[in-house]
Amino acid sequence: MAIHKGRGISAIEYPTGMNQNGDPSQAWIKMKPDGRVDVFSGTADIGNGSKTIQSQIVADTLGVPYDWVTYDNSNTDSSPVCTGTFASRATFVAGMAVKKAAENARTKLLEIAGKELEIDPADLEVADGEVVAKGAPQKKISVADVAVAATWTHGELITGTGAHLNPYAPIVDSETGRVELPPHAAISYAACAAEVEVDDETGNVRVTRLVQCFDVGTAINPTLVEGQIEGGAVQGLGLGVLENCYPYYPSVEHRGGQFGSYLAPGMEDLPQVDTIIIENPSAGGPYGAKGIGEMANNPQPPAIAAAVYDAIGVWVTELPITPERVLRALEAKAEPRREGKVVIFDEELSVNSVSNGGMRFEVPA
Repeated sequence: MAIHKGRGISAIEYPTGMNQNGDPSQAWIKMKPDGRVDVFSGTADIGNGSKTIQSQIVADTLGVPYDWVTYDNSNTDSSPVCTGTFASRATFVAGMAVKKAAENARTKLLEIAGKELEIDPADLEVADGEVVAKGAPQKKISVADVAVAATWTHGELITGTGAHLNPYAPIVDSETGRVELPPHAAISYAACAAEVEVDDETGNVRVTRLVQCFDVGTAINPTLVEGQIEGGAVQGLGLGVLENCYPYYPSVEHRGGQFGSYLAPGMEDLPQVDTIIIENPSAGGPYGAKGIGEMANNPQPPAIAAAVYDAIGVWVTELPITPERVLRALEAKAEPRREGKVVIFDEELSVNSVSNGGMRFEVPA
């Protein structure tokens, strides 16, 4: 028995949102008389942090503290349309919708503030909950006071709506499929390096380290991004060496009957995980953000497979890389290789035409 160590690397790319658009999102925002902000969006938060991210986008765009923002996606009757939480689009597409809604509300906010300060709205800016005259910071009014004035003095509601739909890319050459615009709004990139230890007697593969590098456009919330990537690393580890979802082998009857029979990574399985975040802003995303959701568990399995090859010199081309598959690959490698021989009887020539090792010769019948 021997433990073999190996290293492998993989690189991937992943599109943000649906190919050729088709996934719109809408949002609307209103400011209450105390300056606090309600955001209505249809995006479902499935643990990806979309509520937090979209609230941050609204707060930053409006120039108010984050804790002034209340995010409501409680039901589809009161929320605008959002196609769904899929295709790594919640930050990119839905985030652009709330950003546009916040920009519209900000325009209305500055109009009311301009009336109160008797200053052209174009000469005003808003940050940290205050509207301030450019170049004259002593001339200012709080956002809360603007909201009060809008309600009780001017009879106005500070609100804004926004919608985002990635542009359609029409086909300009039906023969080649070439399109006028890129079919994807943004492409994210990632790479993963894996270190493994492989036991050539048991076939067990232990992943000891994963080093991951992800281009996320702009990390609006770096902590959430890092958590997303590290969570993806655990999922990628499961896909690589443990989780056998489909096809069931050798048939569905051999599937475990209880949840406990499904192997998923536990604490003792976790390797050292190092995460590197690269910010390469996208021109089309909110504040340069790209999608990071689904791709977070993509690069680990191929990196692990490459590391296993580096360790024991065999490729395991079916996931997960179980001990059984490793041992079968090693057995196949150990079997002596013999040149194939094919004998064909040719009735017309009455000879046996024999091919062996690339050489061809004839033997009398």
